[in-house]
Amino acid sequence: MNTMLKIADLISTDIRSRANADIIRSAIDGIKEDIILDFSGVIFVSRSFTDELYNVMEENKNVSLANMSNFVKSMLEAVTNGRNSKRVFRQSESEIKEFEDMSSLSSFLATI
Repeated sequence: MNTMLKIADLISTDIRSRANADIIRSAIDGIKEDIILDFSGVIFVSRSFTDELYNVMEENKNVSLANMSNFVKSMLEAVTNGRNSKRVFRQSESEIKEFEDMSSLSSFLATI
């Protein structure tokens, strides 16, 4: 048997906060059967919420998603791709400047 949670009713149709994933965590706590998060009617999810939703799904392998709009799908894909790709930090060629006072900082800023 599956448990289906309608996200629009549980949270909202416009989800902008990472903290909203805690509502899902609380709702699924202790459920051992398969859980389907139904995103029908949800028109917006922020990247931060989606990132935290990804964590919820990693913690709970019995959770799956259904009825996602193209926007929700694309946000989940962006988060998934970001987590799966190795981040490359390039060495900076920047020089650190130190100033004795505000006057010398102002003089320097006037030259750039």
